[in-house]
Amino acid sequence: MPGVTGRDARPLEDVEETELFRRAFPDDGDGMRLAARGSAPADAGRHLRWEAVLELARRALAVPRRRPEPFRSAADVFERYRFLLSDSPVEVFVVVLLDVKHRPLREERASAGILDGSLIHPREVFAAAVRERAAAVLLLHNHPSGDPAPSGQDREVTQRLRSAGGILGIPVVDHVILGDAAFFSFREEGDW
Repeated sequence: MPGVTGRDARPLEDVEETELFRRAFPDDGDGMRLAARGSAPADAGRHLRWEAVLELARRALAVPRRRPEPFRSAADVFERYRFLLSDSPVEVFVVVLLDVKHRPLREERASAGILDGSLIHPREVFAAAVRERAAAVLLLHNHPSGDPAPSGQDREVTQRLRSAGGILGIPVVDHVILGDAAFFSFREEGDW
């Protein structure tokens, strides 16, 4: 699953500097590029345009980021993700990367399996969490049957992933199984 696009996204990251200036200043891209480097001939208009660009950038970067609300319960998780996986004919295992206040940073599909199971390994679950420096993770997967009751394999996988998270210092805050109209939370049901 792709990360959330927005303020931190860099859609022009692979575009060369010369091309960026041409796109931003169609009439004077090369001149503005030289002005930004301080090597353009003295031109008051070009200098004022460059100062305006810098001021716009300063203001845009000064605006506080809007962060999603933290998850407070498994019901919050169910409401947010129930339709994401509800029509999947196979089990899909998703890892939600969380910040220190348990606000979602992004989600990562760790595995897609078969009708009644999926292979999941700590390596796939925690790779993105380590790379993105997540403070914690929330695990969730669907049961295509619609019944969210955990299987023995679900319980075993949850324990193994909690142990791996403990070793890495990235706690698993819950594992939620999504059904058609209900969910199961390992944390809330006392299987923690």
